[in-house]
Amino acid sequence: MLLKHKNIDFSNIFHYFGGIALLFAAILLASWRVTPNENPRTEVNIGQEITDSVSVISLGFVGDLMCHTPQMTNAKQADGSYDFNPSFAEVKQFLSAPDIMIGNLELTFAGPKKPYGGYPAFNTPDDYITAITNSGFDFLVTSNNHSMDTGEEGLQRTLKKVREAGLGSTGTFDSQRDRDSIRILSKNGISVAILNYTYGTNGAYPSADHKYMLNVADSSLVKADVLKARSLNPDLVVVIYHWGVENIAKPSAKQDSMFHWAADHGADLVIGAHPHVVGPMNKFKTASNASLDSGFVAWSLGNFISNQYWRYTDAGVILNISIEKNHTTGKKSLKETKVIPTWVYRAYDPALKQHVIVPAEWCATDTTHKWINAESRKRMCEAFEDTKAMCGVR
Repeated sequence: MLLKHKNIDFSNIFHYFGGIALLFAAILLASWRVTPNENPRTEVNIGQEITDSVSVISLGFVGDLMCHTPQMTNAKQADGSYDFNPSFAEVKQFLSAPDIMIGNLELTFAGPKKPYGGYPAFNTPDDYITAITNSGFDFLVTSNNHSMDTGEEGLQRTLKKVREAGLGSTGTFDSQRDRDSIRILSKNGISVAILNYTYGTNGAYPSADHKYMLNVADSSLVKADVLKARSLNPDLVVVIYHWGVENIAKPSAKQDSMFHWAADHGADLVIGAHPHVVGPMNKFKTASNASLDSGFVAWSLGNFISNQYWRYTDAGVILNISIEKNHTTGKKSLKETKVIPTWVYRAYDPALKQHVIVPAEWCATDTTHKWINAESRKRMCEAFEDTKAMCGVR
């Protein structure tokens, strides 16, 4: 299927139909290629040919994209539909800027046949994925502790809706072949492999014959997938984990082990979500088979949007990472990391905007958004300072 996103051709195929169909698809979709073998590779070319000797790719990451019941209540329209676009409107410019924008989808789209609801079993209206797409996301990771909230059927329908929206994804799958396919995205002559795993799913797992549906992290699986990804020669390997302890910023011993499963076998970037609070970030010395000399780990990106409102849980970040490649020497390097602290504004007056992600720096500089009252601005400043201290931002 040929899809348009960010004014570029965005082609993404996750099924394999045999040699004839594959050849036919390759002729139609000349902007991408798939190599069908025992270790299949799904590659998406979303950029133009490179003529300069040096190019840069920018990657954007955010943490948990959640939808609690109050968010649905506030988004519901008179005709029964839901409009979540206002939640992302104030940060759309930041989400649209990176070459590839990636988010952690922590909910399911099981459809209206099951009741919509938030915690503890998330079933979100399909309009939510429309808003995510409209705001500038390109790719979602879908393996998390709520992936099985609405069972295997809900997991599969969620995957279907993500694909129908024109977004790439990994972490949950519809076949063993699909699970074994490494997602590799290419732009500006730089290719990025993306892998995703969760520590668990609150005790609800796919049946024994459907284990392929969900990437649950263990050392052998992560090691094998990272080595497989490296064997396909992408310029970068990114591992995104759902890990850690809720409301705890400091990485746990288990997180440290999971980090090494990825980093010791060739991951260049390790990005984390799940604790619902922003965690520390730091560089690390990569393995000998990695692309970068200095890798980067973000232990938790916090909540990007949710209804959680106690201190630290209403804060998140947009993490931007730029990778530079010298096409003459083949050398890749970490060019820049940038953190944009965010905060979720919640109001209680139905006439005012509610559940809106805003740049947290507004607390000190913005005077135009009158719908943010003094108490909200105080909490935003608190979140801004908390995030800067945690991430080392000055």
